[in-house]
Amino acid sequence: MARTETRIWTRRRRITAVLVAAATVAGTVALGGCSGGGGGGHGASGKPSATAASSASSAAPASSASSSKAAPASSKPAPSASKVAIVNFAYAPSPLNISKGTTVTWTNQDSAPHTVTSDNGAGPLHSATLNRGGTYSYTFNSAGTFSYYCTIHPYMHGTVVVK
Repeated sequence: MARTETRIWTRRRRITAVLVAAATVAGTVALGGCSGGGGGGHGASGKPSATAASSASSAAPASSASSSKAAPASSKPAPSASKVAIVNFAYAPSPLNISKGTTVTWTNQDSAPHTVTSDNGAGPLHSATLNRGGTYSYTFNSAGTFSYYCTIHPYMHGTVVVK
């Protein structure tokens, strides 16, 4: 009986975590152009973060719209950015479907530390420990399915699908 109740509560926590993460991601997407962090658009690595990339790509159409001549179509799409929230001991969204060349930024919104590490240690994802507010970014330049987990909490799993 106790084991069944534990399973039910664990399942409820996971569902709640997914719903909260989805709401967080939806809010972040809705307010995408409203970052006022003043951090210069750089993550912990010193490289431009997803926020800087999305700001730059969203600013480009505005400048070309004010021009009297239409800009020639580019044969290569501008790099895009995507975000994964780490909240309530879960990665959201998961799976995340993206195109090649997309930079994904994971942000830890939990009070507990987490990592983003490729399954079996064989893949490209190897973050340092992310404390609350910490970020990790990686640009996916090849197609495939990339599974990852938290080394501190091995039951936490996520997937990025690159097409």
